[in-house]
Amino acid sequence: MPIPPIQKLSSAIVGRHGIFDIVRHEIEGADGPRVYVTLAMPDWVSIAAVTADGRIVLVQQYRHGVDGVTLETPGGIVDEGESPELSGRRELREETGYASRELESLGWVHPNPAVQNNRCHLFLARNAEAAGLPAPDEDEHTEPSVLTPSEVRAAMSDGRITHALSIVTLERALARLGAP
Repeated sequence: MPIPPIQKLSSAIVGRHGIFDIVRHEIEGADGPRVYVTLAMPDWVSIAAVTADGRIVLVQQYRHGVDGVTLETPGGIVDEGESPELSGRRELREETGYASRELESLGWVHPNPAVQNNRCHLFLARNAEAAGLPAPDEDEHTEPSVLTPSEVRAAMSDGRITHALSIVTLERALARLGAP
């Protein structure tokens, strides 16, 4: 069945909440008028950092949404005026204390196109090395964790890594690296 034509009649910001705006849309479709609400958000980055000996740098971080600590790739918001690459370098350093001069794009994905307008830019950081202590934002609580590719695969399979954007980033990075 073909997708019916949809016409956006209006859009307006109805709420501002720190890192996102709530946007109300009036839509005219084949089944009549409808109202939808979306979140306008800045783009994000997610980085699979790999050390010279092939280990992958992850971060343990408390996440309010699941009220617990997750194991995931370093990442965060692309700040206004920053390129995704610069944000990736900054987030890697802040959250893990690691740095890399070799950042490769792994493309981007829409985190949740049903309700969000943003993209998450994915990167592979090769030859990452410890460059100092992590320096997370004041409201972040992080701890670096370094695993082998087989340990990462096991963590994705057994539920220790559940963050969908981290899984996409790691799968693309492992494929690029030719890791089993």
